[in-house]
Amino acid sequence: MSAVSTNSSHWNRDHPFAARLLHKRVLTSPQAVKQVVHVELDLGDSGLQYLPGDTVALRVENDPVLVREILELCGLADDHVLKQALLRDHEITQVHPGFFKHYAAFCADPALQQLANDSKQLRLYMEHKQIVDVLRDFPAQPSADQLRSCLRRLQERQYSIASSQTQSPTAVALTVGVVQFDSHGHVRQGAASGFLADRVTPATPLLIHIVSNANFRLPADASTPIIMIGPGTGIAPFRAFLQHRQCSGMPGRNWLFAGNRRRADDFLYGDELLAWQKNGFLTRLDVAFSRDQIDKIHVQHLLLQQAPLVYQWLQEGAYVYVCGDARHMAEDVQKALLLLLEQQGGLGPEAARQYLVSLRQQQRYQRDVY
Repeated sequence: MSAVSTNSSHWNRDHPFAARLLHKRVLTSPQAVKQVVHVELDLGDSGLQYLPGDTVALRVENDPVLVREILELCGLADDHVLKQALLRDHEITQVHPGFFKHYAAFCADPALQQLANDSKQLRLYMEHKQIVDVLRDFPAQPSADQLRSCLRRLQERQYSIASSQTQSPTAVALTVGVVQFDSHGHVRQGAASGFLADRVTPATPLLIHIVSNANFRLPADASTPIIMIGPGTGIAPFRAFLQHRQCSGMPGRNWLFAGNRRRADDFLYGDELLAWQKNGFLTRLDVAFSRDQIDKIHVQHLLLQQAPLVYQWLQEGAYVYVCGDARHMAEDVQKALLLLLEQQGGLGPEAARQYLVSLRQQQRYQRDVY
């Protein structure tokens, strides 16, 4: 596919396209700590265009069961207007300090007042909590307007695209990690991931638009080698990269660092990756399954294990891509790259840092982290 602008379609945030579910399959075993689901959406004749590295922005609907629970706790079970607002307009899963500030204003519980004014304790309390848990812990009878005044607007969710439009012209794939935890004896889910994993059917209109990501692009030169680092659901855009390079006949070498907790439970797209490795299209595949041995192994450890060859690829012009967790993984990978440059290039810490800065400036070091 040529490098067309993803803005050429008239579908956007204010005018989303109603896609339909084509296919959905679970990528993880029942024993996996976190369920991951592969979702394919039908773009029909929408004209929506995307490139590897782009994302899908999705409007979600909240769980009707959760909405009903909130309404009952607030004594508003018969308010059908509020019910529709909670389903489609308001964030009802994510707890934030602003919610406590507004809710405490009309909830007379002294414990809530104290908690709302103690940022440290509030931060600890909010871990693994949803708004319904707060309503249960600190009961009140707010009016519909009072409740809505506490809630943020429901934001669309963005997912890295896990397919190439060269291979699937009228479809788009997503890799969805399901956010789920137990609280007060109830299983709680993330709004978007629960929506996609459990509530979407082929009859459900999924309001989407494409978000262009010009800072996460394949090299213009098809012969350029690429190194992709994407553990967990961070593998999504790299599946798109690999599909695109294969379908377009791009000759550049491809090296993927991936992984998860356990090979038997959550080797995402394992069959596809191993097939690509077997036929030689995927030049190298290094996988880290952190819980399959006593000492945890992550992608940054594999990078250092392969340091001489990684450095050789860099010297030969390879692009490096990182996708996934920003707080831990991406920073650990960057530290590993800096150490690799020091050791293999004979560079001091500042020279290694400048080397990485140079790669960024050349767009040879690109990150899509969240």
